[in-house]
Amino acid sequence: MADGVDSQQPALASAAEWESKLIQLRKENEELQRRKAEAEKDRDLFRDLYNKASAHASEVSKENNELLERAELAEGQARDGLAMIKATYDDRVRRAEEEAKRWKAQYQLLTSRDTRMDDDIRKRAALEPELRAEVARLQEKLDALEEDYAKMEGMLEALTKDQVEETAELAETVQTPITSVSAMTP
Repeated sequence: MADGVDSQQPALASAAEWESKLIQLRKENEELQRRKAEAEKDRDLFRDLYNKASAHASEVSKENNELLERAELAEGQARDGLAMIKATYDDRVRRAEEEAKRWKAQYQLLTSRDTRMDDDIRKRAALEPELRAEVARLQEKLDALEEDYAKMEGMLEALTKDQVEETAELAETVQTPITSVSAMTP
């Protein structure tokens, strides 16, 4: 029996070994299962993070594209707006220059006219005493001529009256002899 106990002992020792190995393998299995579960959790977490990062990256890319389009549109509008504003101000400047030229021409015209008028007024003022004397002399001459005209008119009237009387006398004289000559012939 001692042999049976001895032979059982290696079997027991080997069963104890197997049992400790089994426990160790179970622990390893549990550890590996736990690691696997953690790895799967990590995988799911990384997958979620990757999906979120991809979604965020595509959103950022889409937003960047939209911002680029808006920036290009804004630049185009700014460029076009600046061109339009520049054209507007160029037109205003051109019209202002034209108006300034018109006003300058009118100023020069009025200035030259004023200068001529000043010269003309000065000349007239200088000639006024001479002109007044000339007007007075001409007035006297006119008065004398009117007086002479009135006298001549009176004389003409008298002469006309005298001529009319003479013509009437001559006509009478001329008719009388004809009447007398016709009275003599019967």
